[in-house]
Amino acid sequence: MYKSIICICVLLLISSCNKHSNVTQLKQSKTNNYLYQEKPFELKWKIEKNSITNIPLDVHKKIKNVCKKHNRFVLIKIKTFEDDTALGTFDCRI
Repeated sequence: MYKSIICICVLLLISSCNKHSNVTQLKQSKTNNYLYQEKPFELKWKIEKNSITNIPLDVHKKIKNVCKKHNRFVLIKIKTFEDDTALGTFDCRI
């Protein structure tokens, strides 16, 4: 008896979670009217001031050069190495 009630509750919970996530995705796509083109690329730089996200000026200029037709860029993924360098994956956004 209890097993069947627990199974029904779990199934209802799973089905309600799926409906909620679909609604959220629809709302986000309707409110975000901007378009962006994915153009991921990687750049490597030396870590300065003990901050891995502090991008040096010359690397920043390279990123701007790659993203000429875009307004913004986003740091998607970052890897650090033992020789105090960082490898970042960037994406250009409109």
